[in-house]
Amino acid sequence: MSAPQDYVTRELASFHDDFAELIAIPSISTDPARAEDVQKAAGWVRRRMEQAGLDASIEQTDGHPLVVGRHDAGPDAPTLLVYAHYDVQPADPLGEWRSPPFELTREDGNFVARGAADDKAQVVLQIAAAEAALRSGGLPVSLVLLFEGEEEVGSPNLRRWVAEHRDELRVDHAVIADSMMFAPGRPSLIFGMRGMAYVEVDVRTGTHDLHSGQYGGAVPNPAHILSRIVASFHHPDGRVAVDGFYDEVLEVPEALRSGWAALGYDEAAFQRSAGGAALTGEPGWATHERLWVRPCLDVNGMISGYTGPGKKTVLPAVATAKVSCRLVPDQDPERIARLLEEHVRTRVPDGVEATVHRRQTNHPWRAAPEGPLYRAAAAALADVYGVEPVRVAHGGTLPIARDFSEILTPSVAVMGFALPGANMHAPNEWIAVEQLEKGMRSMVRLYEELAAGR
Repeated sequence: MSAPQDYVTRELASFHDDFAELIAIPSISTDPARAEDVQKAAGWVRRRMEQAGLDASIEQTDGHPLVVGRHDAGPDAPTLLVYAHYDVQPADPLGEWRSPPFELTREDGNFVARGAADDKAQVVLQIAAAEAALRSGGLPVSLVLLFEGEEEVGSPNLRRWVAEHRDELRVDHAVIADSMMFAPGRPSLIFGMRGMAYVEVDVRTGTHDLHSGQYGGAVPNPAHILSRIVASFHHPDGRVAVDGFYDEVLEVPEALRSGWAALGYDEAAFQRSAGGAALTGEPGWATHERLWVRPCLDVNGMISGYTGPGKKTVLPAVATAKVSCRLVPDQDPERIARLLEEHVRTRVPDGVEATVHRRQTNHPWRAAPEGPLYRAAAAALADVYGVEPVRVAHGGTLPIARDFSEILTPSVAVMGFALPGANMHAPNEWIAVEQLEKGMRSMVRLYEELAAGR
């Protein structure tokens, strides 16, 4: 075992303590009341980078700050940028947690807490890996750790900061450390992420709510109208019914689909992770393909009228649906938002007002899973896990993947260490205890493989 790997073994308990400290800071980026906690988490990350031996700085933005750690290995060494984020989702609903969400709890071989898998484990293990290399003979690559505080609110300031600092960054490769493995014991290299078009649909029939006895049956009900609009989003077989939705979808090579079929995707495990929900979707595609390379449209929430306890006989004046479209190459999120808006507009009765508000648009990303970064990462993961990693796409949205490939380098990969079913964004979020250690060891090996040029 190399000196950096020995260092990981000796200091593993202290790295777990670091994890508990960062978890305890409720850095919820979407909540203005937690802005000071996000700043506190940024300060913690900067101090821990400095303790590891990196040059570290806090970079202010128009929102929450970035934290950047740097190591220069000389002009002949490749430069690797590693991205992660220290902000987290809200912990609601609090009553469904088995333990306090901001207290790291060990449970059946897992660490449980908000941010455990998404993405504070990555922040800690990336700093730990850099420290292990720096304290044990040197870090053989130039390294930039770029940790964000706004990923959970759509990274509104990250692209601009990266574009403004591209000359000083000058990276050869970029790893996005914010995802999960294919299966327990089976690491993955992710070369594609879906994009997003997120809108809110408001249907309004009047200026204020009305008594249902005095007005019911005589005026339109926006909840009824919105329900009909939502029902029109899909054909009975599950395909999206918005005209033009699939026009720009890039077809997937049959060889790639055949390779994925041979992986033995565990649909039963996926169904368990979904709380037992039935597996449905676009016909003609397996579950993993629907997630990785096919687009979808989903209602994320509907609000109208009285939703409190007991009864209130009221006709609402407005009904709202929150709608997200996960997109694949080469779909344009702005075009999809326009098509959705047109779809809504043509289904609104006379005398009723409907408005579609665009809340977020992100392009999909896909790279060629080859080249020095993918070879080095594959060798590193195979060494630690004893099995070749699989090359897959992913159903989530990471806007920075496309930004990095356009601004910094085409050599971009997503490499995460959470496991499927980790309850990201949900109560009782978890990451396997062993994954922190294996993540540290994998990153140390990645440095070595990149430096060797393999």
